[in-house]
Amino acid sequence: MSRDYFDEIESHFAFRRRTIFVLSAKDQALMKSWADEGIPLAIVLEAIDTVFDRHQGERSINGLQWVRHAVKELWKERRNLQVGAHEESPEADPAPLLEALASAIPFEDVAAQIRALTGSVPSIEEKLMEIEASLVSRLANDEIRREVAQTLASVPMDAKNRARTEEALLRRFVRERFGLPRLTLF
Repeated sequence: MSRDYFDEIESHFAFRRRTIFVLSAKDQALMKSWADEGIPLAIVLEAIDTVFDRHQGERSINGLQWVRHAVKELWKERRNLQVGAHEESPEADPAPLLEALASAIPFEDVAAQIRALTGSVPSIEEKLMEIEASLVSRLANDEIRREVAQTLASVPMDAKNRARTEEALLRRFVRERFGLPRLTLF
């Protein structure tokens, strides 16, 4: 997994917690275990959102340990949906999933990059993250960047977490503005 996987999880967690936050060694090990298991970034971020939405206003969510069960359950549920929806699992043949993803992208050059991906699912997921980062860089205009800055204006964070959170929000706002899917097989 690329470093973006870990950075996005950390910045999204800090953003949802709305405080300066540095992940512990246990949190880092948990993220590594998710990466090693091939759990897609989209699953982890959705689980973080679910836990924070369930515990709105509570400051007691003080680490990724709070979301580990939600990640495990959501990943199990999505894997079961994937296996039930196809005769084979995505690991056996990701091509149909890549085609569906490419078809949802309105930029032919990006769609062609997605269609050309091959390899293992973790390798494809990493390449999809790189393609998404490039696309976000291309589409992030001044208006979107101002919106991100305004969203974070009142959230206290150190410079490192602020940069990560800005990047994660920039990706989200670009996806929302242009109606783009998250680039993942899951």
